[in-house]
Amino acid sequence: MKDRTSAAIRLRRCALLLLVPLTGCGPRVAVPVPPVSPRAMSSAAFQKPFSFSAIEDYDKGEDLAGVANDFRFMHELGIDTWRGSFGWDQLEPERGVYDFEWLHAFAETAASHGIRLRPYVGYTPAWAAAGRMSDEAEWNDPPADLSDWTGFVRALATAMRRHDNVVSYEIYNEQNARAWWDGTPTEYYHVLLSGAAAIRAADPGTQVLMGALVWPDDAWVRAVCSEPGGAAAFDIVPFHAYPETFTDDTVSVEGYLDAQYHDDFLPVVDSICGGKPVWLNELGFATVRRDSERAQANWWARAIATYAADRRVEHLGIYQLRDRVPPSPEMAGDPNHHFGLVYADGTRKLAFSTVQLLVALLNTDTITVADAEVEARLRARRERALHHRLFVRPDGRQVLIVWDNAGWPVLDIRLARTGSTAMSYALDGSARPHLAYQNGVLHNVRLERGEVQIFVIDP
Repeated sequence: MKDRTSAAIRLRRCALLLLVPLTGCGPRVAVPVPPVSPRAMSSAAFQKPFSFSAIEDYDKGEDLAGVANDFRFMHELGIDTWRGSFGWDQLEPERGVYDFEWLHAFAETAASHGIRLRPYVGYTPAWAAAGRMSDEAEWNDPPADLSDWTGFVRALATAMRRHDNVVSYEIYNEQNARAWWDGTPTEYYHVLLSGAAAIRAADPGTQVLMGALVWPDDAWVRAVCSEPGGAAAFDIVPFHAYPETFTDDTVSVEGYLDAQYHDDFLPVVDSICGGKPVWLNELGFATVRRDSERAQANWWARAIATYAADRRVEHLGIYQLRDRVPPSPEMAGDPNHHFGLVYADGTRKLAFSTVQLLVALLNTDTITVADAEVEARLRARRERALHHRLFVRPDGRQVLIVWDNAGWPVLDIRLARTGSTAMSYALDGSARPHLAYQNGVLHNVRLERGEVQIFVIDP
């Protein structure tokens, strides 16, 4: 994105396995860890669909060789689904003048790399915009004439239906924030309803997503789904998460899906919107300084573990592949330029390896969340803020992710399902046997404050 986001971007929040007996452990003080909150975890294991996407926006006309290089990064990560914008302002620069030539080449490039496309459609062209915040029409305005929007979406879906790798369309993006949609929920409802109808008429079977919300906003979802046909207009409810970059210090990764999400948002999705799947299709952490690489890697491990464990979240969108090139020294510290897993020069950050590891472990179409099968006991009484998440893959391998945000505890961790061997993985993807594993117990797990440890236990 270029001109249309130069101002708005500043407003975004957007080997050999060994098993040996443990000896010489000495006595320990066994202190039960407080049980996991029922809001965060069911009392029993459950299975759900789960998948990933990666996010990178492109302007019409962008060098497709660079795009192909990004798709290679996606392959390294183990992700085969792209999310990004199809800009109305670029694809219909004048009323009735459609320019899809580059878009066809983009879709073909993606297909040649095995990449599926889940675009969001938005950015109103000046000629079609209602004009709200000033005398000049803006890209975040609703369309002044709904027929202009419907005509564009119909033309887009008709043109792109020859590309089997275009699997869904998302209607606008972050529309519950004035910086991204300068309209009302009712105006958005009409855009969603007419856009969905046009897509389904032109390309039946293609999924339609409600535009992703900046946060799980129950009031906005209620307003849209309460309108006639509102709930039937879309297939998935997505929202975004940027805790610890675009939130105040009271909001953490672990607390982002709070009481408002569980007590207000989900009941509305279920009772008024028909229980649609919930996706967290955009989340990220900015490395404004290079010394924050490790913080980003730990953030991603905590975030993926936390949100993958939520009963309703079925998809995570990795924002984003590459850092932006700052347009000026004055904006070099803007977090919006530093969310990438890869620096602008192509150098991979530590978090690239962390995400690559977790995608390899969890991107299995379905996953069983089994945190209730974990019992962690402290060897010493220490201040702690312990978190653990356990996932069981379809092949029976268990993935345990554990961290403590306050203390440096030493733990024994018992799993209900016993296994043969255990490996410990570092954030860079390197692995070593956890030798102190016996009869389903990971003994002597030493945590450093804020550092995530990942274990894989074979059946």
